[in-house]
Amino acid sequence: MKDILFVLVFSVVLLFFSIYPAIKIVEFFDKKDKLSNFHFNVYTVIITILISLSGGLFLRYF
Repeated sequence: MKDILFVLVFSVVLLFFSIYPAIKIVEFFDKKDKLSNFHFNVYTVIITILISLSGGLFLRYF
């Protein structure tokens, strides 16, 4: 339980730093296949959360 809490705390801090890379990743996919605004926003939020969780896991265990 303590490990999960540490990962979530680290991930919340990284949320602000992972927004820009997520936008750039979704823009790359948008160039290849035109996305609607709704899908663009949904993919940006999902990728932002995944980047921040992976960063939180990295900070906790390495």
